[in-house]
Amino acid sequence: MISEPITEADREGADPGLLIESATREVHDARKRHRREIVERTRLRRLVERVDSAIELCEETHLQGIKEVPPEVAVRARKVFTFARGAVRKTGNAEAMTAVEEALARRQVKITEVMDILWTIQEIVFDMMLPWRTELPEDVEAEGDELALAGFWREFRLG
Repeated sequence: MISEPITEADREGADPGLLIESATREVHDARKRHRREIVERTRLRRLVERVDSAIELCEETHLQGIKEVPPEVAVRARKVFTFARGAVRKTGNAEAMTAVEEALARRQVKITEVMDILWTIQEIVFDMMLPWRTELPEDVEAEGDELALAGFWREFRLG
């Protein structure tokens, strides 16, 4: 809770002890907020690391031609999903929690389905960590931009 700033008129008639007490309280409150923010960022970074690791395991499994989720992958995914629920719930972001629950309610039989859920959770977490991402326009290319023309990159084929 941040109190109103102290004006010059307030200072003239204020008790210096109260001013120091108020300033000290504000500093302590700011430190507590900072610590909470660091803890939350660390928790979300750890979630991203766990999701990345699970995605990597799913991709390796998929590259082996395995279509359905093997038991060891299912166990790993469940652990990540449990951690994700807790980490997102602790942020207090109801919209993100709803999105995670909706993702986890999807079918999880095929390895690609589990990968899709993991990618969805990763996107949700990235949006929480970097809120400006959600403010980006869908199409960032300006009209008339020569680089945006279809086939532009074909001009740079090797050989």
